[in-house]
Amino acid sequence: MRVQPALCLVRPQATTSTELLTQVAALAVEAGYAHDTFAQAIIDREVVFPTGLPTPTPIAIPHTDVQHVRRPALAAALLEPAISFGEMGGTGEATVAVRLVIALLVTDPTAQVPLLGQVLQAAQADAWPDWDGITTPDELAAAVNRAMGILDAGV
Repeated sequence: MRVQPALCLVRPQATTSTELLTQVAALAVEAGYAHDTFAQAIIDREVVFPTGLPTPTPIAIPHTDVQHVRRPALAAALLEPAISFGEMGGTGEATVAVRLVIALLVTDPTAQVPLLGQVLQAAQADAWPDWDGITTPDELAAAVNRAMGILDAGV
């Protein structure tokens, strides 16, 4: 599964996780990757099960149930300034100033955990590029796909 340029935001005008997830969901619905229910579902799940991680490049990995997704894909958002997300494993009180969001759109529930692991591995290895040079959705998608592909190849 790859990050799709049509599902990428580079430095969007959002100041909260809810605003950002609404924008990501709008792209996913418009591009035919998600149902209209996706936005509310991903926002609701993020409140109950926060996904922010204090990795070298702080990330969030929001996702929701498969019935809200039409086609599998990854969405990405490069944030500047960072946006606060609740820290994964917490109650939402502790926050992480997130710089990169990778949203999972899965149609097979058994694919979710391995995909989360793949994203976490890339994040912990800090396999990401220099973000300052990223200016377009195509560049963001290519950079994230490359970083995750390096790990797939065992390099």
